[in-house]
Amino acid sequence: MCSEDGHAHDVVDWTVLKSIQKANAESMGAMEQYLLIASYPDAVGSADRTRELLERSIEHHERVIEQLELAATEIDAEITRETS
Repeated sequence: MCSEDGHAHDVVDWTVLKSIQKANAESMGAMEQYLLIASYPDAVGSADRTRELLERSIEHHERVIEQLELAATEIDAEITRETS
């Protein structure tokens, strides 16, 4: 992304990278929860508890999508500024 204003370019890069980093952290958290279920089913307990963990995983992935959408929005805004 080229920009006449180097600062604006840095802010967009930072926002995109931070969004991807947060998305990755959310994905890893969801994977760790699943690994717990798969590795130690007795530690999880009942089917209700497993369901709660899966719902939490879904919430994590929804946050992943939000973070990636934020990154895409920043890139779209940068493209719009460049073509204006």
